Amino acid sequence: MGDFSNPELYWNKQAEVPLQQGYYEQDYQQFSNQQLDFKSNEEYTAEYANQSYGQPYPTSFYNPNDYEVPKMGDEDLDEPPLLEELEIYPDRILEKVLAVLNPLRGHSLADDAEYLTKDADLAGPVFFCLALAMLLLLAGKSQSFGYIYGFSTISCVLTYCLLSLMTSAEHAFTLSTVASILGYCLIPIVGLSFLGVFFKLSGTVGIILAAAAVFWASFSASRLFVAVSGDKQQQPLIMYPSALVYGVFVLLVLF
Repeated sequence: MGDFSNPELYWNKQAEVPLQQGYYEQDYQQFSNQQLDFKSNEEYTAEYANQSYGQPYPTSFYNPNDYEVPKMGDEDLDEPPLLEELEIYPDRILEKVLAVLNPLRGHSLADDAEYLTKDADLAGPVFFCLALAMLLLLAGKSQSFGYIYGFSTISCVLTYCLLSLMTSAEHAFTLSTVASILGYCLIPIVGLSFLGVFFKLSGTVGIILAAAAVFWASFSASRLFVAVSGDKQQQPLIMYPSALVYGVFVLLVLF
């Protein structure tokens, strides 16, 4: 209690005591007085390269030659186009369309049996069937899709069976070849249905145009079928069942 009786003596003693450094200030002074010895990249790699760890470290951490972009080979650039992957061949479609539009022209690729049977595409027939169904729908016939699908399936199967019995050569016709030829020869019927959207075809003019479309389609189909079989004498026989098939489609257009 004596110390507190004389305040001046107490504060003089407190002044003689040195101020203690704070915790963070002390650490900062130790860190500032510490000398850090950093090694260069060459010294670091040389030190670890001499150690026996089974395999020495590389002398450099980054080598641009190790990260070269691999060059694309020719086999990577030889990918087929998208249409060929989908089995859609525009040149074949155009050649068969021209053969149907002009059945009286001379010999062409469409008259080659191997050309017709090899990779018989169905993209064109599907397009013309859908086009015919859409035109009939625009003409007010809402049941056209079901009728066309049913008649197309039945006509392809029956025509394939008939042609297989009429042809002496084995495996001359396939179901895809028959479907392709019948589908492409629908082009005159599609043209007739296009006229049916704007005009009435139930009169005399419509019946004449319908008969001409059936003859045109059946003649083109018989020519292509004969090109596959190789027997031109059977063209009138093949033309008759083809006319029956296309006559059913014309009845859908007229009525």
